[in-house]
Amino acid sequence: MKYSDIENLNGIIQEEERLTGLGYAGISGSTNNLKEFTSLNNIESSKVWHTIHSATGNWQYDDSNQDDLPIATTNVNDSQNTYALPSESLTIQRIEIKDNAGNWYKLEPIELQQIQSEGEFYDVDGHPVYYRTIGKTIELYPASNYDSTNGLKVFYDRAEVSFVTTDTTGTPGFASPYHSIIAVGGALAWLKTKAPTSPKIPILINDYKLLEIQIKQFYSARFKDKKPRVGRAYSNYK
Repeated sequence: MKYSDIENLNGIIQEEERLTGLGYAGISGSTNNLKEFTSLNNIESSKVWHTIHSATGNWQYDDSNQDDLPIATTNVNDSQNTYALPSESLTIQRIEIKDNAGNWYKLEPIELQQIQSEGEFYDVDGHPVYYRTIGKTIELYPASNYDSTNGLKVFYDRAEVSFVTTDTTGTPGFASPYHSIIAVGGALAWLKTKAPTSPKIPILINDYKLLEIQIKQFYSARFKDKKPRVGRAYSNYK
C-alpha cells in the first residue's frame, strides 16, 4: 500500500480519511492534517517494526512468494561461499540460487549450532544446499563449483521506513497484507485526541489488535517451521 495515492484513493492517507471520517482530501488536501498524520504514522511504523523484531529474534524464512518483498541479486562465483547481504535488508525471507543449468532452486537456512564441525561440513564445492547468515554476509554450504551471472537471489524485508508529507510511492516495507495497520493505528491515535467519544474507536482498537496478532504469527512462524535437521558433520554434496 502506497503512503498516499490521490489518483486511485487507496493509499494509507486515503484509508485514514475514510476511517476518521475526514473525507476526500481531508488529510491529503490539508497541510496541517497531513503533517500531523505523517507524524502519527511514523510512530505507528516504529511500533509495528518493534512487534516484528520481537516476533522474529532471528533471520526469517518465507515461502509465500510475496510480490512486495524487495529482491536483490548478485553473481555466483566458482568456489566462493561468502556473499555480502543487501545493505538495506532487515530480515531475510528467502534465498534462491541458480544452478549451472540455469534452473532456480531454494536454499535452506541453517544455524551454526546445527553444524558439528564447520570445517568439514559440505567442504567440497558443488551445488549449494544451505545458507547461514553471519552479520551482514551469507555463507553457502557448499560453495558453488560454477559461475552464474546474477545467480544468487535474496528476498528480504527493508528496514523501518520514515514517511514524509510528500510521499506518494513510499510503502511500509513489511509484508503487504498488513500495511493497513499503519492507517488503523494513525486514525485511532487521531480520534482518541480529536474525537474521544467516537464510536469508531472500539472498532479500530479491535482491528488493530487483530492485525498485530496476525503480524506476530506471520513473522514468528517462518524460520521455526523450516529449520533443517543436519546429521553427520562429514557429509558432502557433490
